[in-house]
Amino acid sequence: MKDEKKTSRSPELEGEEKREHGKNRDHGHDREKNREHGRDKSREHGWGRGFGRRHPGEVTGKYQLKDPKNFLEVQNLVVEYSSDKKIVQAVNGISFSLKKGETLGLVGETGAGKTTIAKAIMRILPDPPAKVKDGAVFVGGRDLMQMPEHKMLKIRGAEIAMIFQDPMTALNPLMSVGDQIMEVVQIHNHYTREEALEHTCKMLEMVGIPRSRSVEYPHQFSGGMKQRVVIAMALACNPELLLADEPTTALDVTIQAQVLDMIRDLRDRLNTSMVLITHDLGVVAETCDKVVIVYAGQAMESGARNDIFLNPQHPYTKGLFGSLPKMDDDSKRLSPIKGLPPDPTDLPRGCPFAPRCPKACEACSQDASIPEVEVEPGHFVKCLFAGKEDA
Repeated sequence: MKDEKKTSRSPELEGEEKREHGKNRDHGHDREKNREHGRDKSREHGWGRGFGRRHPGEVTGKYQLKDPKNFLEVQNLVVEYSSDKKIVQAVNGISFSLKKGETLGLVGETGAGKTTIAKAIMRILPDPPAKVKDGAVFVGGRDLMQMPEHKMLKIRGAEIAMIFQDPMTALNPLMSVGDQIMEVVQIHNHYTREEALEHTCKMLEMVGIPRSRSVEYPHQFSGGMKQRVVIAMALACNPELLLADEPTTALDVTIQAQVLDMIRDLRDRLNTSMVLITHDLGVVAETCDKVVIVYAGQAMESGARNDIFLNPQHPYTKGLFGSLPKMDDDSKRLSPIKGLPPDPTDLPRGCPFAPRCPKACEACSQDASIPEVEVEPGHFVKCLFAGKEDA
């Protein structure tokens, strides 16, 4: 074997190599800092996948809270769906507000955009096809439309909760009802499993379900009991805002009354603000403090409950009341609203209700939007005939 020749290096050369190695190490550390900074900026601005993604030309922070007393304030909300190269104009510039502890009813026909409004507030609209094109949603003074997704994850379920329309699809058939409620509790609270289980059992008892049934699965409950489970899940973390999307639609009249009584009792006990979506004006009369009449994604009329029920101004609102039977009226037939709601991919010009309105004139179908008129304090109507005797 040949002896390997050892190469000797001068001290100056070794010192130069050490300095060069130190520079490379520093550059690598800087690159890692830059990558971490980029990740922080992405989280801060909500960049990346999912519902937190921002698109050019979408909602910007141009809106300001109008009244600090409002717990919920929706301003000029616009939501569109893209489908088969068509644009579905689901929500078109709706605005309303709600104070702490109040209940607001969103009333309108199927397809008016009520559920889309609630999901936009929660920021759970599927993207695509849904896009929030404009508007602001202030809850407790914070604009949720400007909030990054990782912060919204902490708000959903804890500060804002939603009771979905169909308990059959809202519950996981493969998990016991107790585990489903406990999952919500553990995500938003630093509870041990034993503490979370005890809290879950108390929530079930609060809605009238024995704690022994926490180990049962959704298929073992009736429709009314499933709805109680969904309500218990929504209220598990004592949210400040509850969005109830037709919570009694699938229930019979007796169970409906029980569920509504329970929701009112829990609302009063926890001082929860609530947005109630419903077709039933009787439910609105018993439950709500304020009412917004929704048609084609717009607020046709809004105000306090007594203003809407005792002094309706918009022809659409009058049509809804005319479709209801009255005990003190001897009429043999009801007066339903003629026609069908407009196609959201091709809304009529001007007032969207004009094609069905018995009082529509040529001015109602002009390109200009119909102005909103305050006929009395807090009572707003979007109609050219608002406040007039022949309205």
